[in-house]
Amino acid sequence: MGKRVAAKGVTIVDDATIADSRGAMSVDDEGTPGQYTPLIEDGILTGYMQDKLNARLMGMAPTGNARRESFAHLPMPRMTNTVMLAGQDEPSDIIKSVKRGIYAVSFGGGQVDITSGKFVFSASEAYLIEDGKVTAPVKGATLIGNGPEAMQRVSMIGHDMALDTGIGVCGKEGQGYQ
Repeated sequence: MGKRVAAKGVTIVDDATIADSRGAMSVDDEGTPGQYTPLIEDGILTGYMQDKLNARLMGMAPTGNARRESFAHLPMPRMTNTVMLAGQDEPSDIIKSVKRGIYAVSFGGGQVDITSGKFVFSASEAYLIEDGKVTAPVKGATLIGNGPEAMQRVSMIGHDMALDTGIGVCGKEGQGYQ
């Protein structure tokens, strides 16, 4: 806690209070009220998602993140609506700043190894960026990288953040959760 884990400007929160969102909930699976939990503020680690057990072990308060697949499973800390908050950059300016890259509009499946931070996500809609212009569609694009390294390299953050209303299952320690 208190250490820089991302570039300046990066703020990430977990927010169970966003009305009509997939992760919205009034209470978690242990009865703790769902809440707005800052995790990273301006690049500095400020909090963790907690269930009652982990909160007690870490000497912290539960954050309303205890979730489980069913009553046959033990609760564990899980995300509700985990988002990077909007920045101040114009999306078109971000694209103009890229010499060669991929603009991933929407994503399919993916996974993260929480131990190493490595991730892989498939882009269901993606385009090539060349010399600051979106040029051609890219079929079968897959984004592979390391989360902690990528978070340190963020240089611009668009002001147009929106929650994805898509569907999917989040798997953790053998439990699936929708």
